[in-house]
Amino acid sequence: MAFAEIDAHLVAPKRFATLGFLNQVERADFSTLQTATDLTAPDLSKIVRDLEDRKLVAVTKERRTRYGTTVVEMTPDGRATFKNLLATLNRIAGQ
Repeated sequence: MAFAEIDAHLVAPKRFATLGFLNQVERADFSTLQTATDLTAPDLSKIVRDLEDRKLVAVTKERRTRYGTTVVEMTPDGRATFKNLLATLNRIAGQ
């Protein structure tokens, strides 16, 4: 069945929105990602940690000024996984 091909974990709206935004950019700092997804800091932090555990995103800390900045970017595996997910969704939708 087609629905068995979909990773339900990744199509959850908050995760999907996060991956969708990251797929469009090379990398994003946490505040930009939070603004783009309209998620609260705790929600986004949990999602990013989960995606990092799954090796779909990489998280680094950078010092731009006196303060550190968290930067998130999709890994090559993350991009491939998201691309395959989109292809599966489009195929199921008849696109």
